[in-house]
Amino acid sequence: MIKWPVLSDKNKLWMWLVVVAPFTLALFAGTYHYMAFPSCLSCHQQESFVNATAASPHSEVDCASCHIPRGVIGRVEFGAQHLANVVFSRPYGARDLSYVSNSACLGCHEEVVEARLTNNGIRIEHAYCAVETDCAECHSTVAHGAQISWVRTYSMDTCLTCHVAQAAMDCAMCHEGRSREDRITSGTFAVTHGERWEQTHGMGDSTTCVACHTAASCDTCHGVGTPHSPNFVRAHSDYALSPEAQCTDCHQQRFCDDCHGTEMPHTGEFVRTHAQPAQEDERSCNRCHLQADCNLCHDAHVHPGGAIGTLPDEGGGR
Repeated sequence: MIKWPVLSDKNKLWMWLVVVAPFTLALFAGTYHYMAFPSCLSCHQQESFVNATAASPHSEVDCASCHIPRGVIGRVEFGAQHLANVVFSRPYGARDLSYVSNSACLGCHEEVVEARLTNNGIRIEHAYCAVETDCAECHSTVAHGAQISWVRTYSMDTCLTCHVAQAAMDCAMCHEGRSREDRITSGTFAVTHGERWEQTHGMGDSTTCVACHTAASCDTCHGVGTPHSPNFVRAHSDYALSPEAQCTDCHQQRFCDDCHGTEMPHTGEFVRTHAQPAQEDERSCNRCHLQADCNLCHDAHVHPGGAIGTLPDEGGGR
């Protein structure tokens, strides 16, 4: 016959505090939470949220199927965190209870991993395009529409990060004919190619433009290679001073001032007074000028008694 050790009153107290009390507290919190909020809609009952969910392809899917991790361990962890959230604020780094894992999506959509799919005029192979990416990064609106806190969807910019660098550039590989109404209505690409594209097209990543547009497409309006070549900054002064310059079509005066630190282009009087600003901030001058530019004037002769700050009023100067 097994003889159980006799616990002292002190040990019994510790046993109660360590084992019984937490279990009792969790049971009470869970019961109270379930009675107060028996379903997800107890909190998520806003009319706009309910209507958006009812209109989605997932309207008949139970909330737990997407938001609660699969498996016994996953469900226990989810429940424990849910109970903790009744008392404590969600700590930094903790799992967001609204998070939808890839495994939850693939539980019903496993066939999409290997298949080549076409939807809304876009052809995609997830095996290549969705590597190390959460499904929700492109499909965040499939269950609740735009009522979620952070809308994320697929965009041309996202695709081009790979296609411009290493993947195929044939448009027909991914695109089929589709109407204007089917075009993406959110994201950067929708802004740069929307109804006001003439005013907004420069707001996107200009390195992705070459996927569809040639330099001639830009030259029609801009008159100079756009996006500018890497050497354009060094040589842009000649173009900026020419009568046909169209810099102000895209740039404001403060864009120039951020680099030059002074009014640009230089006024006709600047050469007479440039000594002081050149001494105060030589680095600003060096952004455009080489030492040889200074030597054209200043090495022509030596000024007796030191250099002067301005040029003479009439003639000479060298």
